[in-house]
Amino acid sequence: MRKILLLVTFALLCSVGMAQQERFLVFDFMKVSDDMELDYWETETFFEKIHEERLKSGEILGWDLWSLKPGGSEQGYQYLTVTIYDDPVKAMANGDTFAAAKKAYPEMSDEDLKAELKETVKSRELSKRVFMKVVVATEDDFKMDVGTVMRMNFMEAAEGKFDEYEKAETELFLPIHQKRVDAKTMSHWSLTRVLMPSGSNVRMTHMTFDMFDGYLHYFDAYGRNEVFNVDADTQREIEEAMKLRDLNWSYIAIMKKTVK
Repeated sequence: MRKILLLVTFALLCSVGMAQQERFLVFDFMKVSDDMELDYWETETFFEKIHEERLKSGEILGWDLWSLKPGGSEQGYQYLTVTIYDDPVKAMANGDTFAAAKKAYPEMSDEDLKAELKETVKSRELSKRVFMKVVVATEDDFKMDVGTVMRMNFMEAAEGKFDEYEKAETELFLPIHQKRVDAKTMSHWSLTRVLMPSGSNVRMTHMTFDMFDGYLHYFDAYGRNEVFNVDADTQREIEEAMKLRDLNWSYIAIMKKTVK
């Protein structure tokens, strides 16, 4: 039933106008072998200029390249690209990459450009693509830049507890994280809802993101205790909220490139 509701939600989002400034994200998880690291870097450097043209045209709101830690060959993914949209239709359509490439590289012939785009595919394997909507986030003026560290948490809401889980994140955990941001032990926090893919084999309904200025900020934040101190009643609420979801996986990511 939860999976059907996700599909219905996505269909409704695509059929109505956006009353407020909403954010939709496309996460592309990349698998890159050790011997293709340099080629992959050249690939994303090539695409960086293309994403700049997509930004100028209003097709996207931004694009980031992240290196995932741990990122060994046994971990599944080594890199992540994030493309930011203000419209779910744009996110699903994925735009006209070739048109943007022609603007980014006007000196290249159509044949050379097509050959270059085809060649970039060889440097990596697109292992997973996830479409998400930002549900809630802390109030802050944090500007993600190269060197930003992000802790990504893959969450699966318990069957039948989808709405309860989102309510707990919004009403219980968001204020806690806002205090962390205000205390400058974290730069930003957000919760996203996975719109696609869906199905019984997809063990992820949400993702949460903790953002930090860099590695020093991240390790210093997790070494502090005062921000996490709560009263006994709140602690009981937290323990009950933990039962509403499974934390299936976490990655640490560091931003390597950004277009905004």
